[in-house]
Amino acid sequence: MANVNWKNLIKPVAKTSAGAAVSPAERAAKSMDDALAAFKGGNKDIKRPTIKQAGDSVVFSVRYANTALLLDGANKEFAVPANKFEEVYNAIKASVLAGEFNEQLAPLAENAKKRGKAMAKSKAASK
Repeated sequence: MANVNWKNLIKPVAKTSAGAAVSPAERAAKSMDDALAAFKGGNKDIKRPTIKQAGDSVVFSVRYANTALLLDGANKEFAVPANKFEEVYNAIKASVLAGEFNEQLAPLAENAKKRGKAMAKSKAASK
């Protein structure tokens, strides 16, 4: 067995890119990628798809922490011609990553953290 100085090689996950904190915008963009992949795969095994074909249009919402973002400031669900859908969806994703929806994402992220802590506390209490 080779003599490896493992103490110099290991790092806590939090100090590597694998454990780097993911911003709400990055998490929302990843969710959009997952929703698009599910749509392209026929939405198999998806209980509530966020992207659906509706005739010549595609109906969609962009969700984060179980809440649809108000892309236009007022509405939660949108329709776009099917032949323009991916172009529009990718432009929205770029806007999410550029921080255009951070005002909406920040309180949703905070609520998700609170829910997670409450669920962990409840689970610990039930043991």
